[in-house]
Amino acid sequence: MMQLEKRIAHPYMTIGWALFIILSIAIFLGNSPLIFFDMDTLNYFGHYITSQRTALFQMVAMTGSPIITGLLSIGLGIILWHSHQIYESLITITTTVTGDIVGLLIKLIIQRPRPTTLIINSSGYSFPSEHVIGSVIFVFTIMAFGLKLLSSVRLRMFTGMVLLFWLGLVAISRMYLQVHYPTDVIGGACSLFYGVKPS
Repeated sequence: MMQLEKRIAHPYMTIGWALFIILSIAIFLGNSPLIFFDMDTLNYFGHYITSQRTALFQMVAMTGSPIITGLLSIGLGIILWHSHQIYESLITITTTVTGDIVGLLIKLIIQRPRPTTLIINSSGYSFPSEHVIGSVIFVFTIMAFGLKLLSSVRLRMFTGMVLLFWLGLVAISRMYLQVHYPTDVIGGACSLFYGVKPS
């Protein structure tokens, strides 16, 4: 219980929620500088669109879908539970579930339309990116709790670097495919701060 109270009071969570709320309000109000930043960034990615890159980033985006990352995170929680790491298991599962629910609720509140330049079919609202929320939570639950299950330090470092690289690709894929604005991705990345802190 004391561990949970410390986690809730951790300054990273305050920072994460503050950034997320400020960004949500700015997007809801149609902040002009943010709009220009979003459009300029998508235009930049538009110069590099090819059929090969599109196929690649579609596969990357598929691996970062909320369903896949959610199932993987819950699977990690089950493994941690069987390893008698009850606190870590509960944090992993509750963070995964609440993160996805919060992301969905914010989408329904903000109701930001997706970019008109999207190059693949995608339904629903744009802010925040649930692909990024799910992927961030999955990566940092692995890094906070899952890597401890590996005995080799080198394997831990290698796995961590691979996961961070994959996370970066997922974030880029959402903008490359023009299904999210950069601020959607940044909003999803804020889950890094309010999601997980190693015990």
